[in-house]
Amino acid sequence: MNFASLVGHVPGVSTDSTVDRLTADDDLFVRMDVILGLPVVNQTLWRFPGTVDVDAIASLADKLRRGRLSRLVATHRGPGRAYWRYTPDAGHFSVQAEPVAVGEEEQWGRAQADADLDIENGPAWRLVVARTADDASVLVSLVISHVIADGGTGAVAVLEAVHGLDYTPGTAPGLVSNVVDAGDLLWTAGKTAIRMARASRSGPPASPARVTGRPAPDTDVATAEIAPNVTVLIPAADFTAAAESRGGTDNSLFAALMVGVLERCGRVSPGDVVPVSLPVSSRTHDDRRANATSGATAFVEVSPDRYEDLSAVRTACKDAYNRLAANSGKVAQRAVVLQALNAALTRRLAANVTTPLCLASNVGLVPDEFATLGTGERAALSIRAVTATDDPRNLRDRKGGISGWLALGADDVMFSVSSLDPVRIPDVATLRELVTTELAAWGLHGSRWGA
Repeated sequence: MNFASLVGHVPGVSTDSTVDRLTADDDLFVRMDVILGLPVVNQTLWRFPGTVDVDAIASLADKLRRGRLSRLVATHRGPGRAYWRYTPDAGHFSVQAEPVAVGEEEQWGRAQADADLDIENGPAWRLVVARTADDASVLVSLVISHVIADGGTGAVAVLEAVHGLDYTPGTAPGLVSNVVDAGDLLWTAGKTAIRMARASRSGPPASPARVTGRPAPDTDVATAEIAPNVTVLIPAADFTAAAESRGGTDNSLFAALMVGVLERCGRVSPGDVVPVSLPVSSRTHDDRRANATSGATAFVEVSPDRYEDLSAVRTACKDAYNRLAANSGKVAQRAVVLQALNAALTRRLAANVTTPLCLASNVGLVPDEFATLGTGERAALSIRAVTATDDPRNLRDRKGGISGWLALGADDVMFSVSSLDPVRIPDVATLRELVTTELAAWGLHGSRWGA
């Protein structure tokens, strides 16, 4: 997601009665949740001064429950796409009675990400407010099932709520609509499968990626934490200076930091070329999609030269964006075909699917409305996605690496890293040491989100 693309483009109200059906991208996250048991949850944490008005946040929650997030997945008999059922029951708001002990803010935030979500019966998102025991801070957690909203959709929903904008819900489909949709789905999936088969005859494209040190499948990870996260708030001036002094940008420095953490944990070695996944928002004006994100891939070499000169990393990122249309087309085609398949076929096809080795999501400049939630007070932010499985072996077997988020605030840069590799990064303590050491190599340091 990219906050900058959302400012000034908050969707208006549609006057047409429409059936909002799940897209192929939405369906992918449904299958990860329901079929593969790997639900993905987006979470944003705010840490406000203790003087903030909690009633203002309660008012925001009420608006969110009547906005674009107020939807659940609904299915119907026979083939065809699922559709969105709009209801306030899709969301839940609460003010926690027990204060959060000072020093346990980050643990509290992680616990909120583990709360149960239900994409069919609700709640599919939760907004929770709590105070610290010393009354110095008000903590806010917003967790949303990725099925219901990607980062961009969640941000738009918050902006709409802050500005008090209405959202027209879609209607339930009738029999004729379902029959027409089923035919369209099967026809589209069939055509797409034929197109993919023809393209595959020329052979797969050569990839420059060469990655070593994958985790051993039989490694015991029973005591590993699930997707531990570390969020660091770095002075914005320091971050920009570190990038520019090496001929780079905020984005290329971000990619280099992620590769550095991956190298320090032993997952890759000097000389390897790491595929860095760069999510890009494809959201348009009046976009009603839950998930509207494409993915570019930058091939970054693990070279010590990057600490002195970011030009190669910057070029790799630029090339990735130039290739975006072609790469996104292939991913989109697979998603279209998958949407027409049943659960058994999905399990079979997904048996060897892996999660990204290195994902770097730059959300861009954070607007005041999002940072303040309409309270008039800016908060310290922590943004991340969590794979909400209760078994770390599920993560190990998918061979994932690390995921990161970067957000530019008025005074600081939020750098957030999560581990999807319970073998090499099994807990917060290990991840914090890796992140701290990597930042120091660039002359950077920051404070913890909960500090």
